[in-house]
Amino acid sequence: MNDLSDKKQQYQPWWMRRIRGMSYFSFRYWWFVWLLFLLAVLLFVLKCCSTPEEKGCGDNYDFTKRFNAIDSLLYNCCDCNRETPTDSLTFPADYLILTYQFDQSGGRDLDTRTRLLAPVTTNELGWCKPNFNSDLIIWSGDNTGYGVESCLIDLTKFSQNDRVDVSCGAIWFGQRNSGNMSIDVRAFKGGSMTKTGYQFENVGGEETAFISFADNITLKTRNCPSNELIGTISYDKRTESLSFTPR
Repeated sequence: MNDLSDKKQQYQPWWMRRIRGMSYFSFRYWWFVWLLFLLAVLLFVLKCCSTPEEKGCGDNYDFTKRFNAIDSLLYNCCDCNRETPTDSLTFPADYLILTYQFDQSGGRDLDTRTRLLAPVTTNELGWCKPNFNSDLIIWSGDNTGYGVESCLIDLTKFSQNDRVDVSCGAIWFGQRNSGNMSIDVRAFKGGSMTKTGYQFENVGGEETAFISFADNITLKTRNCPSNELIGTISYDKRTESLSFTPR
């Protein structure tokens, strides 16, 4: 009988003998296993949360802050497609062309609502607005189909230290599909400007910048005073910097 038992132990797999040995050790020296566990926890706490100056648990494991940040991003997801610069862009400019782009996927007959806010205030330019084209800001006219409408700002008419603020808005007078549109800003230094269709072109000068801001216009109406604000474009002539403040 003993010989048979010895043969069974001899043919046991190595991993079974290893498990049996570890179980026996843990059972007999349980206090040593607990001591190792407590030391591991102590080392983790000392390394992770050593001093306030170092990056510790408060920085890496503040799940509440991370959750709130993710929730805020999801709540404001309507702004995900907005292309806005985090800092102002610097470039020389004598002229700014604001081009409202709208194609068939976005909708038909987008009416612009554009006006100067500073250093002087003007009436809004666009369809059904007073025909107010000055030498400071000029509207290209009403495009009742697809394509573009533009506004020209002549920066040479302003003082060298002026900051020119332009309010941009629009409505759908015709058909609204997705509502997507964009404002392209082109800057030119030197030359002269001429109007071609619903766009302005520079002759003899140099293009110094191109920026595009995407947006979605939800308002569809034939009410003349209405306007859905997109944002404010500002150009500081003293620092030659442009910035965009969304609605």
